[in-house]
Amino acid sequence: MLNMDPGVDSVVVISPYFWNFRDDMWQTTHHVAKTFAQTYPTVFVEPNVPWNPGSEQFRGHRISHSLVGPRTRSPRPNLVVFHRRGIPFGRLRAVREFDLSRNARALRQLLADLGVRRPLLWHSFPYWSEPLIEAVDHARFAYHCLDHSARDEELRLIRRADAVFCVSETLVQRHRAVNAHTYLLPNGVDLDLFSSTAASNAVRPRDLPAIGPLIGFAGSINYHLDLRLLVEVAERFPECSVILLGHVLSSETAPRGEQANALTRLRSLGNVHLLGFKPIEEVPAYVAAFNVCLIPFLDNPFNRERDPLKFYQYTAMGKPVVTTPLQLARRYPDLCYLASSPSEFVDAITRALTEQRRQDLVEARIAWARRHGWDSIVAEAVRLLASIPVAPLAGVARLGT
Repeated sequence: MLNMDPGVDSVVVISPYFWNFRDDMWQTTHHVAKTFAQTYPTVFVEPNVPWNPGSEQFRGHRISHSLVGPRTRSPRPNLVVFHRRGIPFGRLRAVREFDLSRNARALRQLLADLGVRRPLLWHSFPYWSEPLIEAVDHARFAYHCLDHSARDEELRLIRRADAVFCVSETLVQRHRAVNAHTYLLPNGVDLDLFSSTAASNAVRPRDLPAIGPLIGFAGSINYHLDLRLLVEVAERFPECSVILLGHVLSSETAPRGEQANALTRLRSLGNVHLLGFKPIEEVPAYVAAFNVCLIPFLDNPFNRERDPLKFYQYTAMGKPVVTTPLQLARRYPDLCYLASSPSEFVDAITRALTEQRRQDLVEARIAWARRHGWDSIVAEAVRLLASIPVAPLAGVARLGT
């Protein structure tokens, strides 16, 4: 149970992600909302529906829902999902302001109908969101920074927030200069789903190779992934199967240039298996079958500041993880194999493949992951919020005042 400030009666989460998992991955705000809903009535506000087929989040079935149909649904107890309305040409200011205005009115009415009076506003989407914030007369306001944004809107939100939670040290350092109540709040793991005990009893997925070691990656295949490195891995370990689990993106985040060429090369290799997207409840069975789990991210600004969920999921199942030097991995070098170059990456996989006898390492990873369950992560955020004095007129003051 979460012990929020006495004045808080509910939670409103403004998310950059849709609550639809038949063709999308679970992300941080989904886990946060799910955890809050175990204790408090929670409203999950979806982003605007993209009409551009080139958008990563474009889905044809969402278009009709943005025009007609129910405004809300309740996919689990104590949780209501708010669907935003939208019309084409949302990049035009007049269209965008029209949509924001009517969605803000609808959100305010929904909260009134639900009896939400003094919610915690949990915000993770600094893109034309301010009218929605104004629709929520919040008791406390937490801005949850998942990655860097150069938008002025984010700066205004950080200044206004009671607390700013960041997933990486770099983001903490940047935002603490603006808001002293800025804290590191790492991601977590669903310990019920990513359980080494439960997964050990799972049926091995039929689309996995029947023989040979498996070197696996679970996540989107996009322009943040080092596909040239994966080509080298596949070529250096012909006796192993390289398993890639996730959408191959063809939108604005699709692999480009040399990485696109590497993807073509990967498709031609006999020991590489691109298995496509799998619903979250199926992923643990695949991870359980992997002999080595990979995080082969490119060295770019986005990756330097991120906190990948897959690290927590891999470790929760005790798996050896070979990763490029992310901030998270550098904090916990004893839990993974760090590699700063292709040759080091290949050498690390070789060592990871021979570690099956190291039960102590397996147990250490699992024990660490158990301290990073989502219940613990959200409880820490609540504790930090409770330690911060309530600002005068919190939740009543308007942006720009």
